[in-house]
Amino acid sequence: MASSEPAEPRDLHSLRIGLLKQAVDIYLSLAYPGVEPPEVVRNRLGWNSALSAETLLTLPPFEKAGMNKTSGALIYALRLGNVKYPHMKLQIQPWPNQDGFMLSVNTHDQALALDPNAADMPAFRDLQAENQRLKEVVELAWDQAGLPTFLRYLREYIENRVAGGQGG
Repeated sequence: MASSEPAEPRDLHSLRIGLLKQAVDIYLSLAYPGVEPPEVVRNRLGWNSALSAETLLTLPPFEKAGMNKTSGALIYALRLGNVKYPHMKLQIQPWPNQDGFMLSVNTHDQALALDPNAADMPAFRDLQAENQRLKEVVELAWDQAGLPTFLRYLREYIENRVAGGQGG
């Protein structure tokens, strides 16, 4: 039986620069409440709006953040950080939803191999907890603004399954 789900896109041709800028503005307002982002972050925001999103994402300051294991689609990231941690990223990846892509926050603090008995481990765990909290707040704000997030995708997927009589 053929799936009624849309095929996962392999590119980001449907990404609109204005939508990406909206996502960045929301992210920055929450990651840097009441303060201006550092100059290094502000310098990452001077994009050439005449470029297509597909071209823009292949150029600095955007980074290739990985590859979808199923589709082989590239995942891109923009390092925006937050007031306590400079490495947090906004991620953009092709996704089988109406928009053709999904936004997410990568805390970029999970891959570190630290000694669990290190004296600074409690401070690091506190940083991870704050980064996770901020990730959730940003993604919720994106969702509330109507931007494509996993939360929105999951909610729409479930609603469509229930409406189609496939819930259960």
